[in-house]
Amino acid sequence: MTDAFTESLEAKVAEVAAIDDLLARGLAALEARQKLAASDQDLYAIQRAAVQGLRPGRTWAEVGGLFGRSYAWAEAIAKGRSSKRSKADHDAESTPHAGAAEGHGPDTDTPDQQ
Repeated sequence: MTDAFTESLEAKVAEVAAIDDLLARGLAALEARQKLAASDQDLYAIQRAAVQGLRPGRTWAEVGGLFGRSYAWAEAIAKGRSSKRSKADHDAESTPHAGAAEGHGPDTDTPDQQ
């Protein structure tokens, strides 16, 4: 079933794809994706609030079932552990190097070039 949203989105994709100039096409695609991402975050917040609102008196499995999903999905959405979190929610720390947990320093030596 095609709805107005899907039709609008498909029309926008076709409009961007039809732009002849590569730079203009790329910039138009970037702008459209940024708008889509911002709207996705807004929709995620609405969905999260709905899951949280449905939780009292229900198990996570029951809430997940209302959406046709698992208990883990419902719990992750409600607690903000979904892959749809905004970038601001993520830690800025990099992954520690191998051996860091054992107290080893990073390997900074390079093999001799011959």
